[in-house]
Amino acid sequence: KILDQHVAAFVQELDFNLDGRELKLEDIWINILPEGGTHSSHIHPHSVISGTTYVSMPDGASAIKFEDPRLPMMMAAPARKKDAREGLRQFIYVAPQVGDVLLWESWLRHEVPLNTAEDERISVSFNYSWA
Repeated sequence: KILDQHVAAFVQELDFNLDGRELKLEDIWINILPEGGTHSSHIHPHSVISGTTYVSMPDGASAIKFEDPRLPMMMAAPARKKDAREGLRQFIYVAPQVGDVLLWESWLRHEVPLNTAEDERISVSFNYSWA
């Protein structure tokens, strides 16, 4: 139920017009990333909203990395300054804390770079799709 509330608020924030349709929790799974582990770049096909909540984030645990979906359109664009506004960067890194819930549209490419923490990075991820 609590995830449903977070997703409903996110849908409102995105100004989605669901036209009377509903989203439902479709998939949920646990991610255990040991020291030296990675989770390669991916999207969540057939879903509308995806997210993760964090159970264990030891010191040195990897942030999640989101990719600007406009990259293919920037082939001739110059590189951005290192201190460019977050919305203009090619990649955004989010270092969540235990208990955080991150939500994004499922088409957004993301990954978890090398986990340098000695302990496992543990999270629970999920997808919402059309009911």
